[in-house]
Amino acid sequence: MAHQEIIRFYEKYKRKLYNIALRITGDSLDAEDVVQDTVIKYLRSSTGKLADQQVEAWLCKACVRASVDMLRVRKALKIKLERLAEEDSEEDCSRQWEDMLMRDEPREMISCIRKVMQGMPDGYRVVLSLLLFEGYDYAEAAQILQVEESTVRSQYLRGKRKLLGLINDMKD
Repeated sequence: MAHQEIIRFYEKYKRKLYNIALRITGDSLDAEDVVQDTVIKYLRSSTGKLADQQVEAWLCKACVRASVDMLRVRKALKIKLERLAEEDSEEDCSRQWEDMLMRDEPREMISCIRKVMQGMPDGYRVVLSLLLFEGYDYAEAAQILQVEESTVRSQYLRGKRKLLGLINDMKD
């Protein structure tokens, strides 16, 4: 395909593909990338001569797939970044937890923790119970609850933070 033909081809389909990609990705820069990648993929493919309707259908399907793939990549990156942030936050929360356990009488603390946990949301209460009192690790709790291990980890960290806050409020 000659340079001018490629430009005409791109101009013909870019708006429709861009709108598809934008609706799916929700981001204009990502949508532009998807459109370019889709057109390049088509031009490099060995689809041969397709009728205009077939070309448009192929491009639309490829655009949808590429947009969804971009969302998956974005989600995976977001999860990795959240894990890194949670690991730092988890260390801080663990230090606070250990400090609290060291300064109070163990029986009093366990009684206080159990009392406070009764008023917590189910998700936090169940995860905290499994990990703190029953001795399960993240993988085992995830299997029991039939959720992802990352869900257990984040519920545990959030629940532990909430628990610390409620105990500190109770003591003040």
